[in-house]
Amino acid sequence: MNKQHGGDIEGAAKKYNLCREDIIDFSANINFIGPPPQLYQKLQNELKLIEDYPQPNSENLRCRLAQKYGFTADNYILGNGAVELIYLLISVLEPDYSLILAPTFSEYEKALNSKGSDIKYHYLNKSNKFKIDVEKLKKDISQDIDLCILCNPNNPTGNFIDRDTIFNILKYNKKRGIYTIIDEAFVDFMNRDISAVSLLKKYDNLFVLRSLTKIFAIPGLRLGFGIGQKNIINKMYDHKDPWNVNIMAQRAGELLLKQKQYIKHTKISVNKEKKFLYNYLKKYKGLDVYYPNANYIFIDISDLNITAQHLCNKLAKRAILIRDCSNYRGLNNNFIRIAVKKREHNLKFLEQLDRIFHNMK
Repeated sequence: MNKQHGGDIEGAAKKYNLCREDIIDFSANINFIGPPPQLYQKLQNELKLIEDYPQPNSENLRCRLAQKYGFTADNYILGNGAVELIYLLISVLEPDYSLILAPTFSEYEKALNSKGSDIKYHYLNKSNKFKIDVEKLKKDISQDIDLCILCNPNNPTGNFIDRDTIFNILKYNKKRGIYTIIDEAFVDFMNRDISAVSLLKKYDNLFVLRSLTKIFAIPGLRLGFGIGQKNIINKMYDHKDPWNVNIMAQRAGELLLKQKQYIKHTKISVNKEKKFLYNYLKKYKGLDVYYPNANYIFIDISDLNITAQHLCNKLAKRAILIRDCSNYRGLNNNFIRIAVKKREHNLKFLEQLDRIFHNMK
């Protein structure tokens, strides 16, 4: 339904005359378990803190991140979601020529356009299931490229780049003086470790973005962080509001970074439900269902006599929101994306999908 980003429940309720409470949102890739239960109590207990300013530059959280992931607090920066940091970092880097994948997360292109960067697109091919071919990527990395942005796992396709391949790309880019940003917004949902954080020790041309919004189901609170070399981090601080992360998000972050058991439980639960959804959807003739590596499933509906927009509208009228992927560069109106939800909601989605497909016969 939403062709910009998922999660516009209010807009859908108004457009389709639905009760907000009746809508099940498969369009936003948020952890269906919900935030850790103790987070609500913590925020209630500390609500009076909204009378105070947040800690400038989230100093406590930076220290907690350094303890958890390594490096020093000076290598970290917190943002009002990872998207804020994308725009901030590109403002600092001011790349003349940039390379991004297609399809991928749309905010990279928007941020680059806002700074007048000349963008080159490396188009992923449907014939290769939109997986990255490193040798073809290298051919598109010409000498004039200043910046390369990768999303790992990629949104919306769900494909991932293993660490050896990332190492290969970083090595290639460093020789050419190309800065590399790797957005790992969904990496915490993965069942294998593909993070490039450890490579920051070897490559000073690397910046890693992470999100706490998706894994901890706090899209309304918003919290993300970046890890990079101190000189880049310092420049980013010079360009931003010192209170860009509100005090509730800061306090939430202190609790969320301790949630090892919650992360473990999430991976088990998401893995169970994504396999259930994937196996069920594979039964439909006309659907090319991509195996989900994160918490969302990318689907090609080219063989159906229906467009993504049409299918999204049919489901939205039934209070089910999914993501129309036709506005992703490199895709057309034959692709959709659905989030992995809890079993009850997955069954409701499949029930409505069954009815729609049955009526199409």
